[in-house]
Amino acid sequence: MSKALMNISKVLAEASAKTGITQNIKLDPDVQKKLNYEVMYKTLEGEVEKFILENTGNPLVDKFKDDIVQKFSYLIMKLQG
Repeated sequence: MSKALMNISKVLAEASAKTGITQNIKLDPDVQKKLNYEVMYKTLEGEVEKFILENTGNPLVDKFKDDIVQKFSYLIMKLQG
């Protein structure tokens, strides 16, 4: 993982601190690491979704989408009740 990706939450926190809304917040290193992973995961999730939507109809992409749905179908059914 690159250093730039590892510091995403720090950059976001510093940018928001400059707004004056969150000036007194100090991020614990463990919290910062957790935020880094959350931001990276959401970024990856968005890119995968975008890729699937932009390439619908491509047999490889359709199989990839079907595999993801198959793997998560049990969890989705449990969440729906």
